[in-house]
Amino acid sequence: MKNIRWRDLLIVAVAVSLSWGLRGQQGHERGAAAAGAMIGLALGAVTGGAPWIGSAVIGSLTFAIGGSLSYGRFVQAAYEGSWEAIGSLALIGFVWGGLGALGLGLGLALPRYKLWERVVIAGGLFLVWFLVDRLLWGWLAGPDDFWTRELMAIILLGVWSLVSAYVGVWRGDSTSLKLAVAGAIGFAVGFPLAAGVQGLGQLTGIQADWWAISEHLIGLCGGLSLGITVLSMKPTWQLPLAVKPWERWSGMVWLLWFLPAWLLANNVDYWVKERALFPAGIGHAISWLMILILVGLAVWGWSEMRRGRLFVISWMPRHLRRIFLFFVWITTILACSKTLLTETLNSSVFVFAGMALLLTWLVGTYRSGLPPVRQARAIKTASN
Repeated sequence: MKNIRWRDLLIVAVAVSLSWGLRGQQGHERGAAAAGAMIGLALGAVTGGAPWIGSAVIGSLTFAIGGSLSYGRFVQAAYEGSWEAIGSLALIGFVWGGLGALGLGLGLALPRYKLWERVVIAGGLFLVWFLVDRLLWGWLAGPDDFWTRELMAIILLGVWSLVSAYVGVWRGDSTSLKLAVAGAIGFAVGFPLAAGVQGLGQLTGIQADWWAISEHLIGLCGGLSLGITVLSMKPTWQLPLAVKPWERWSGMVWLLWFLPAWLLANNVDYWVKERALFPAGIGHAISWLMILILVGLAVWGWSEMRRGRLFVISWMPRHLRRIFLFFVWITTILACSKTLLTETLNSSVFVFAGMALLLTWLVGTYRSGLPPVRQARAIKTASN
């Protein structure tokens, strides 16, 4: 702890807190995927490690698995004094944060794994998500059917235990194991704690969005746990900073295009179908525009590769911080605009914008631990 810079930890904690609040605005796998991506990008921004881009992509997918879990009923039951509900909330937080953070670690250690290992792990996680989200969720008998929700969480706990044991014990991947445990503990504490804060807040009679406050608290607990763990580990800054093609392409396509487009699609669906704010033709036009942008990115990327401009100079810390801030603002703007066009201003909009501004100030005034002379040398070494 004594070697952790407070600004680094604050950036990670605020970023995860913001991302979990934004997750509630977008919901389910979509919102969880964006939160997982922001967590990885925040860790990359403070460590200066380019491999965190690939980690953010994989972590985004594993955090999305937890998006299939519905926990609102447990919050209400916990508020009414149910110890079973409190335990279930801790379990949901454990598997959600544990699986999500495990993906962050696997993104860092991906080159260590053989192709068949990657296929088996990825295929297994997808099948489990399909079982939990598409099969079990369809069997729910009603809004009070807690046992099915608990069964979903127990299945994910078994998967987390199996994969964590494999990567940590069999493969000796201590980084992935540490992140898996840190994410599990942080969110396991955050979920029941948030339910308690929400209940106590309502008892005070103070008019506030206690649900939103509780979601930010969940992210804060998870962010502190992951931040302390990562910042206590060996620095990820290594020379030369090689960036694999899959990291650069997945970072550009998934983080900078697909996820924002997915969030925008949710906004369009909300505006067109639920609120009837725009005609369906507007929604189709926006969808085609995003497809054209994707095609344009692909053509531009192919052209740059032909000229030898891509995959030559590695990402430096300033690049990672710019990507992080871009993602912070694009997800914040999309979350705020979802309801701003149909409702009056509310406190959540000001909280989201305030946290994004705070992150911008913290990152904008950030000073990397690597001296400028070594930064220049790193660029020259990586480009040779």
